Amino acid sequence: MTNRCFHCGDPIPAGVDIASHLQNNRHEFCCYGCQAIAEHICGADLSLYYERRENTAGSRLTEDNTPIFELLDDKQLYNQYVHQTANEHLIQVALTGITCSACAWLIEKHLGHQIGIKNVHVNLSSSIATITWDPSLTSVKTIAKELQFIGYAATPYLPGEQHQQLHRDKKQAIIRLGIAGVGMMQVMMSAIAMYAGDLQGMEDIYRQMLRWISFLFATPVVIYAGWPFYRGAARDLKNRHFTMDLPVSLGVLLAYGSSVLALYTQSGHVYFDSVTMFIFFLLLGRFLETVARSYHSGAHQQEPLTAVKIRLDNELKTIPQQQLKTGDTVIIEPGQILPVDGVLLSDMTSIDESSLTGEYTPIIKKQGDCLKAQTVNVEQLIEVRVENIGQNTHAAAISRITERALGEKPKVAIVADKVAHYFVIAVLITASLTYAFWSYMGESEAYWIMVSVLVVTCPCALSLATPVALTTITNTLKRNGFLITRGHVIEALAKTNHIVFDKTGTLTQGDFSITRVKCFDLSLTKDYVLSIISGLEQHSKHPLANAFSNFIPANVVQIKNLSSLGVQGVLEQDTFYFGNSSLMHSIGLAIPKKVKSNAAELSLYLANTQHVIAEITLCDVLRPEAESTIKALRQQGIRISLLTGDTLESAKGVLNPEWFDDFKTNCLPDEKWQWIKEQSNHNILMVGDGLNDVPALAGATTSLAMGASTDLAKIHSDAILLNEHLSTIITAINSAKRCRKVIKQNLLWAASYNATLLPLAIAGLIPPWVAAIGMALSSLLVVVNATRLTNA
Repeated sequence: MTNRCFHCGDPIPAGVDIASHLQNNRHEFCCYGCQAIAEHICGADLSLYYERRENTAGSRLTEDNTPIFELLDDKQLYNQYVHQTANEHLIQVALTGITCSACAWLIEKHLGHQIGIKNVHVNLSSSIATITWDPSLTSVKTIAKELQFIGYAATPYLPGEQHQQLHRDKKQAIIRLGIAGVGMMQVMMSAIAMYAGDLQGMEDIYRQMLRWISFLFATPVVIYAGWPFYRGAARDLKNRHFTMDLPVSLGVLLAYGSSVLALYTQSGHVYFDSVTMFIFFLLLGRFLETVARSYHSGAHQQEPLTAVKIRLDNELKTIPQQQLKTGDTVIIEPGQILPVDGVLLSDMTSIDESSLTGEYTPIIKKQGDCLKAQTVNVEQLIEVRVENIGQNTHAAAISRITERALGEKPKVAIVADKVAHYFVIAVLITASLTYAFWSYMGESEAYWIMVSVLVVTCPCALSLATPVALTTITNTLKRNGFLITRGHVIEALAKTNHIVFDKTGTLTQGDFSITRVKCFDLSLTKDYVLSIISGLEQHSKHPLANAFSNFIPANVVQIKNLSSLGVQGVLEQDTFYFGNSSLMHSIGLAIPKKVKSNAAELSLYLANTQHVIAEITLCDVLRPEAESTIKALRQQGIRISLLTGDTLESAKGVLNPEWFDDFKTNCLPDEKWQWIKEQSNHNILMVGDGLNDVPALAGATTSLAMGASTDLAKIHSDAILLNEHLSTIITAINSAKRCRKVIKQNLLWAASYNATLLPLAIAGLIPPWVAAIGMALSSLLVVVNATRLTNA
């Protein structure tokens, strides 16, 4: 009979006899809870968990935490923690009980088998699980119960709460560093006394006493302060993917073990001073890296308001932000951050949207305009009607997209991880051969020469070289109004040598105004014509539709979008069409003689099944920075193309064909996609904003949607230009090239550092504590070099 529980690893109390036959063997448990979890795991064909976990300590059946999720029955709290769409809901939960990658694997597999759950991702480093499910098939309470069933407690999590976790982690790191520092100083005092005794003479009893004092102070440093390294090394061995923790742990444990042996046998040397100094400098370097990385990954973003004023029954009342609900009227004072998405009820104000778009010039907002959470009210006290709260705000969506982009590794990061893995293997082989050589040569310091080789060649800087640079540039570009939604964007932007632009809403502002209405049917008034068009366009998100939004829409039904042509609908049993000349030709109608118009104007037509009713002329305005941006991109040797569904005359009225290498008009959506597909260059950036751009956005190497694009265009894009300033594209491309340069510098430095110091370490010229300082400084230099990207 074994004396430890098969599932959790705790001692089995005397007199307890609980066992099950699992995996063709008899296993014993400390309680019925552990037995139930283990039987469920093996019964669900998830027994691989017990092979993958890094130690025998599983997750015990913890105190029932599911009542917390019953609080989400409150719709206000539910909206705070759950992002909701028509077909799926998403929540992030903080997990307790996770000890290794096997736990993450078990949670993902178990929840993935449950009905209604669409996707599960567990971040092992933060113990945060992101879960997406179909609300018609399951609920968040059911998900919490499933987690509880396999031994993991969960609590609802908001991204802002990560600061608290970072604070706790930093506090623990400081404690470990403090223990290592105090222990190192005490051990060094004893070591100095022993070194002095070697020169002047010292009785053995006093020498042994100083050794015991060194042992007492070094032991907590090795066991507690060095624990993160051992845990990482155990994970590396289990996953067979090696990092710097493995050689570091070997060096520390071998040095400490040999010193303890020398202490008990009263023979040989003790190196408690080198061990404690080694651990201290390693922890100091890691702590400085963590602080720098957390700062440049956006950990210091401004927190939203925790209390807000609302107008309730014509009275002002202060309530917690979490109690806000859709439809409330919030009072926002000058200088305060908006806690929600909403509609401005006051006459006007200025809003600083730099936190979302990178545009620091306040924007004038008028009554009825939409305001976004995390933006700042600049001018005056305003009233805002709440539309979206919590995880349904625009700011929360940007945070989720950024986290997803940072979670996706580009090719260069994957290659760096693989190189670091094999580099560690080479380090272990080299250290072993070094020890064998110096032992054969009779060198008494052969062991410490091996430890120096292990330390000096640790690929910490190599592993940091790529991710710290990518994280820094991603967050810097987001602050400048360029939101990256996919992990490959930085790498692809640096190689981009061909950019394809759409016209309407991309190179132009997409803010159309009606310049002329010509009625061919004199029995219809201008107001009636515009009412029909408003009814046809009432559900459209195209920039053209906004020109008719101020007119009272007619009761048009059976509305159907005709891609790149226009729209059709039924009014009083008569079918109406509104669109371009191609639409008129497709339904077999001849266009009456056109009114002479400016080339920059766009002519559209309203017709029924018999004849063309009216011609409506619209005018769009070119973005002020469009010409300078295009010229600057071409000066960099980038090929510039235009693909638009507008007519040649309309496009020429706004854009000069000489600005472009390719000038394609009258393009249907599939024609745009096909044209991009036919290009021999595979480093194409497509910039668009409408539904007709979706195929081209999806087909390009990298796709960029404008901030005011349709939701579908944003979904299919790799990045979003939040501030809608075309000049930001130049900034993004140049920043991506700088990022690639910094990554190469970091990789070159890391490789050069290891290549230079390795021969010196093998020759026995570098003691372990000096190697530890060098490794910490090497890693810190990589982080500091990446911080230069904050000025992109």
